[in-house]
Amino acid sequence: MKRVHQVGSVVCASMSDVTVKTKLQPETPPMPEKSARTQTLPRPQRDKTLRKGLHILELLTLKGASNLRDIATQTGLTKANTHQLLQTLIEEGYVQQDEVTSQYDATLKLWEVGTQHYERLDLVRPCMTAMEHLNQSTRETVNLAMLQEREVVYLHKIDSLEPVRSYTRVGASAPAYCVATGKVLIAFDPRGESFWRSISLEPFSDTTIVDPDAFVAEMQETKKRGWSINRGEWRGAVWGVAAPIVGWSGRVRMAIGVAGPSDRLTPERVEILGPMVVAAAEEAAATFGGTLVNESARQAMA
Repeated sequence: MKRVHQVGSVVCASMSDVTVKTKLQPETPPMPEKSARTQTLPRPQRDKTLRKGLHILELLTLKGASNLRDIATQTGLTKANTHQLLQTLIEEGYVQQDEVTSQYDATLKLWEVGTQHYERLDLVRPCMTAMEHLNQSTRETVNLAMLQEREVVYLHKIDSLEPVRSYTRVGASAPAYCVATGKVLIAFDPRGESFWRSISLEPFSDTTIVDPDAFVAEMQETKKRGWSINRGEWRGAVWGVAAPIVGWSGRVRMAIGVAGPSDRLTPERVEILGPMVVAAAEEAAATFGGTLVNESARQAMA
């Protein structure tokens, strides 16, 4: 039997964990010129019922089992409308109702549909070998992440081989500006400084960068270096290092990184881990036909 104790985001375990297109119309002869008013195109009609149903699904996914009144209140719908939408979602297999508590909750069908889409994208499998090599060479937790708006979503992880390890959950998200994978994805985002300055920097620890100018300088240094450092900026006890994975088009879409307790990922060791993570990113990028993002990163591996 395995016992796991979690403090913050560091886990101590007795044994290792295993985690329109628009339809083209035929050409027609030129029509007589019309006034600006008559030439105005009608606004597209949106399906409000679908939108309401999606809001309910998002709520149940985030909040878990809820009663009718709470769902109606939090979605801003009437109880009658909410009940009707829930019955439709139940009929389609996306929602279930507990016979005892009468609460509603999302079913595994959401997970099944999401997993099928996730597998179709096939983002993880090409990176698995590089992740395994990095895990074995560093003995630290290895994360694969993608930027989604201003957060990173963890696509896959391989747990540390050490009994004390950092903890992440596949499918979970984190504020991108204060974790290693997120910082390197922001640094190499093609929107550049305008994007960097648009991010709201809220403190999560004593070392979170909250000054916009300091954050811009950090992004510039990260881009120049070719890899990022998280100095306990999200969870104070956890440090991390990450590098970008470049696809065949030359665009950075994912990042690979290692994370671990600050007493193992010391500043001195971070300097050693940086080139190792860059090498793993290059190995993963090769499976997509990509390369390293800059010469500085290549020189770091030499």
